[in-house]
Amino acid sequence: MGALTIAFDITIIGALALSWVILVVHLFFSQGECHLGSFLDWLKELDQPAAVAVLLFAVTYTLGSAVSRIAQDFFNDDDLRVQIDGYFFRVGVTEDRIIAKVYCTLIEDDNTLLPPGAPDSLVAQKIHTFQAQQLPHACNRTLLWHERHKYTKADDDMIGTARDIFRLQENQLLLRGEDQTLRLRQLHDQIMVLRGASFSGFIACSLCLFALGGKIRCQHKAWWRYAFVPVPLLYLAVAFIATYNHFQERAPSDPPYMEFTLILLAVAGLWLVWKRPKTPEPKPEKADPAKKARTIRPWQNERWGRLVALSALLTLAAILGWWSTELFYGQQVVYTYDAQYAAATQK
Repeated sequence: MGALTIAFDITIIGALALSWVILVVHLFFSQGECHLGSFLDWLKELDQPAAVAVLLFAVTYTLGSAVSRIAQDFFNDDDLRVQIDGYFFRVGVTEDRIIAKVYCTLIEDDNTLLPPGAPDSLVAQKIHTFQAQQLPHACNRTLLWHERHKYTKADDDMIGTARDIFRLQENQLLLRGEDQTLRLRQLHDQIMVLRGASFSGFIACSLCLFALGGKIRCQHKAWWRYAFVPVPLLYLAVAFIATYNHFQERAPSDPPYMEFTLILLAVAGLWLVWKRPKTPEPKPEKADPAKKARTIRPWQNERWGRLVALSALLTLAAILGWWSTELFYGQQVVYTYDAQYAAATQK
């Protein structure tokens, strides 16, 4: 049953990712858009719902498997940071940092939820290490995006210890069976879907933003049409910083998923915003006269401003939903772990 649930979640993530895949086809392969419509007509003519369903499931599951893994790294990557004249800037909200904040809050509010003498000796050792690593104001700096501070590798030790405690407690709970951890599994599934939706929304919003810049450069002559020119360079600069930090600290076996994604987006933005392709005239596709002729609609004619606003709002909603669910899931893991082991001790 658990395998079917995971497959269902990954299929949903793949279905959500189809939105930006179709957007890529529309922006970069105008002729392919017509071929895609012809392929859908061919599937309809086959009149084989079972075969079409299997094909659609295979596509969405494969795409969802890739997107879910990339999204997991994308929202838990500490490589994006920079030190500028005594100020330290970083992405403050990652999965590990949210979990570390959960443990910091529990220790500050009620230390009995993280007792050094936990039932499991390994968990107890990690909790003791975590409490020893709480330097002054360390917990308060966990989710900060910038601070006046010089970065050292020791700053991430507390985050790593909190991650280890969480993984140990989570795995011990999940091994106890689905009936006892149904609520946790539901929250974990929600995190997967919201994380995948946030990643797909970010990709779609970025592509719409680049398309808006390309449209303005094509259709306007005023000086402000160059306002979007630096945007792809910003993506490229962020990708360069993250790539540099990644290969400075991580092993070659750890693929740079986030960095690769940002580089691809930067290249797409450079092509859409800088190349300024000519606007082609709509022309009908050669097809059977009995069929309704399709037209190739230039992407510069779309209302990209509205699409940017809509995709940005949906992406923000998905990110906030992932953030709150990740926080609630971390709290529930701690509460469930203590409750189950307390019950086992009383027996």
